[in-house]
Amino acid sequence: MLTNSGLEYHLSGPAALGANGRTVAIADIAHHLSLINRFTGATSRPYSVAEHSLLCCEIAARAGASPVVQLAALMHDAHEAYVTDLSSPAKIAVNGYSMAGGGIPAWNLFENEHARAVHKHFGLLTVFASHRAFIREVDLQALATERRDLMPFDPAKHTPWAVLSEGGPTPVPALYWTRLDTPERETKTWREWRDAFRGRFEELRTETADKLQRALAC
Repeated sequence: MLTNSGLEYHLSGPAALGANGRTVAIADIAHHLSLINRFTGATSRPYSVAEHSLLCCEIAARAGASPVVQLAALMHDAHEAYVTDLSSPAKIAVNGYSMAGGGIPAWNLFENEHARAVHKHFGLLTVFASHRAFIREVDLQALATERRDLMPFDPAKHTPWAVLSEGGPTPVPALYWTRLDTPERETKTWREWRDAFRGRFEELRTETADKLQRALAC
């Protein structure tokens, strides 16, 4: 694929194994994520992966997470800049098709390969491994809030979202301290979300530089 900055990123094949086969750049990640809509666009306004990622980062910060964990929360979907954001039902469907004949969960295999590559590029593999459950919880809190504020979900007539109850009988609640349907959020442009994502990345990158440098050296 051709990225916004003009780089080539090979999703598969022999070229992907070359030295420049999968060049990862934060400028591309911020740009792409600000233009990729969550929920395949089934929201009351454009709601990008970049905005979702910033929300996750804020949730982590409010929970008292360290800067490096906040950075992981910000970057947990960074690989979607290259593989795009597939809705959860679509991921299940793709995995089901590939497994029907005794195969493997194809989407999970494909997505995880690229997620690992991006996380490794930024020195975040150890952080994701040691804080996986926390980052997953943050992601689900954001999801519950997005459903409340941006989607026409009605518990009286719509199928419950099993993913929000994966940790037990009580669904993950929406956040009480924010709303996603405010005029301030609705009027922000994709460029503003792009710049906000890039700016937050740079702030956290500076705060965690020494720790991440050690991780990259390992």
